[in-house]
Amino acid sequence: MTAPLDSRVIRITRWLLDQDRSRSTSDLAHDLGLSERVVRYRLDSAANYLRSHGADLHRQRGSGLSVEVSPEKRAAILADLTDRSKEPRVYAPEERERLLLDLLLWSYPETVSLDRLNVDLEVSKTSARRDLRRCEPWLERMGLPVLRRAGRGIAIHGTEQQVRRALVQLFLEAVPADVLAELMVTSFDDANLIKIRIPAGLRDRFQSLAVNECSEALVATSLSRRLEIGNSDVVFTLYLAITQARHDAGYELDLEPGRFKSLRDHPAWGTVKLVTDSLVARGHSPLPDAELAGLTEYLLGLDALIEVLPDQGTDKQSLLTSILDVAAARLHPSLAVDLELRRSLDMHLTRLDVRLGYGLPVHNPLLAEVQERYPDVHEVSREVGLVLAEALGSPILEDELGFITMYLSGAMERAHLRPRKQAMVVCPSGMATAWVLVSRLQAEFPELSLAEVLSAGAYEDTDTSGFDLIISTIPLEVTETPVVVVSPLLSASDIKALSKYV
Repeated sequence: MTAPLDSRVIRITRWLLDQDRSRSTSDLAHDLGLSERVVRYRLDSAANYLRSHGADLHRQRGSGLSVEVSPEKRAAILADLTDRSKEPRVYAPEERERLLLDLLLWSYPETVSLDRLNVDLEVSKTSARRDLRRCEPWLERMGLPVLRRAGRGIAIHGTEQQVRRALVQLFLEAVPADVLAELMVTSFDDANLIKIRIPAGLRDRFQSLAVNECSEALVATSLSRRLEIGNSDVVFTLYLAITQARHDAGYELDLEPGRFKSLRDHPAWGTVKLVTDSLVARGHSPLPDAELAGLTEYLLGLDALIEVLPDQGTDKQSLLTSILDVAAARLHPSLAVDLELRRSLDMHLTRLDVRLGYGLPVHNPLLAEVQERYPDVHEVSREVGLVLAEALGSPILEDELGFITMYLSGAMERAHLRPRKQAMVVCPSGMATAWVLVSRLQAEFPELSLAEVLSAGAYEDTDTSGFDLIISTIPLEVTETPVVVVSPLLSASDIKALSKYV
């Protein structure tokens, strides 16, 4: 039984028609970002479709796949595939996550209903919720936490400028460099790689962006030559195209007056004005001064953040093994074989590669918190940073080290590898009250080991030197072990006080 003609079959067929020589199934899978199993399952459907349009798909062991068709019929088939926009869209989980991120970011600051996620991603509500949970860490790294509004849906919390920067990061992660390079010099209708390599939903988004025209506006000024190092011309072109589209859709930047004035007075403002004037000459609406200030600030950030490109010959799996070896030696041996940790670090290294390659800034909103809560793990992250810096040829910033700390500490918490603090509970009001307090403590602080529960009299005869913390419902004599006085019902202020020690 063959698969129906869906968005994946269409992409596979386009790829086959685009080849000028025999190519292997693994080549096809690699280029489209699909598994070989998915490709093999859909090849019969592609062959049937081609046959119905007068073309033959040849599959020969050792030589690969090729399509026999005249140039005229090839053009006609490609045109027919372009017209099939209403065929079912099928996305891999990673593709759905990127489409969900695009939808949430582009909808900002509006709330998106779960019904809309269900329809746009063409999945069940359960799958949409699962995809959303996987997207939340990415958004938090961009400083854009998810807000759930009862009865209304989902929104993200942040600023318009953060959203635009996050969209640039998303597109750079989702779209291969050669596809972006083609869009820079070719109009969307004439570009071919994006139609083959990019899922339909994200392709629709790029069709709405004036990437090629923004690139031409950059080339028309001296700015293009200044940004060629580190592919910053691609980054700024994307930000410019997003800025133009967001402005045309009615979204505006809100800059505080002092910041706006300093940007308007900067020499780079004039260069940005030349670029936007060139866009106006190409038929686009003029941008107000606030948008010019935002573009100027982004440009200055790129100028300051151009990094040495990472060594493209770096073996990422060997690098991951080196990182895990450091973590295993310094924290716990089981980290060396933690597959979930390896997978998380693998994805993070891919994003790090994008950030370094394009000279993008990084911000970790939880840096101070993880440094304070996991100082031992953060020190190990610094050693990991040295390994990364040597392999990638670029210094690793403190915010990046914070993310590595989060992955390592998360793995240790997940596997219960962190030593639990030993606590003593002292409660003179009776054992019933004491166990109410113990229950509340276990619920709020599962990482805490409640080793002893004593009355006030028993406490006086007990050696407290082996405990990290004493939790009491009455004041006690000061000892070397910290004492926190709480109510038996453990109030919010009690929980806050205990959190400093746990």
